[in-house]
Amino acid sequence: MPKETFINLDPQKQARFLEVALEEFANSDFQTASITRIVKELGIAKGSVYQYFEDKLDLWLHLKSHCEQVKRSYIVSVRREDYPDFWTYYEAVYANGLHFDLENPRCSQFLYRVGFKESSPQVQPYLNSWKDQGTAMLSRWIAAEQANGTIRTDLPLPILAHFMFTMGLSVASLMHDIYGVDFDRNLAEGKPLFGLENEALQAAVRDLIQLLKAALKPQAL
Repeated sequence: MPKETFINLDPQKQARFLEVALEEFANSDFQTASITRIVKELGIAKGSVYQYFEDKLDLWLHLKSHCEQVKRSYIVSVRREDYPDFWTYYEAVYANGLHFDLENPRCSQFLYRVGFKESSPQVQPYLNSWKDQGTAMLSRWIAAEQANGTIRTDLPLPILAHFMFTMGLSVASLMHDIYGVDFDRNLAEGKPLFGLENEALQAAVRDLIQLLKAALKPQAL
């Protein structure tokens, strides 16, 4: 958690600090990310960082929490009641995830590293929390749709949530394997992870949702 010194910092200085720190941790794993490079870019004393955070791990955890909250704000801004069925709603949630990537490239890059590329032992205990959060959110959605009769009820809820979560992760593989999106190159060049492949991504998402819809529709008696 950030210390009071950081919380009371001028908002513009806070934002600049987060921008530089995110760039460093997005482009390096936890072990090789450098506080020295961060303070050099900011033009501040190295001790300032430790007036803001307890240590490097404390800073990393704050960045992770910050980016997850930003991404979650895009998801929860889509209201289920505004859509005629769950699957059009689900597609809109994905579309907002793309907006998150385009509008917050540093956060998107950082979360990509956390989810798919980070291997430093110091942060291993914290790497799966985003998966737990995503699966919990899907479980709530599925339970509500089961009550409405739009998703099958003959399989355990944890199995359905896990299936939807892992299928959702496969969008990245689709974009890489079929559409040639190079996430690592985009990451190195500071671009949004999906580049500007909006139409291709939306087409891949629609195809994936059609598969999910067919697999999870209520079973005929």
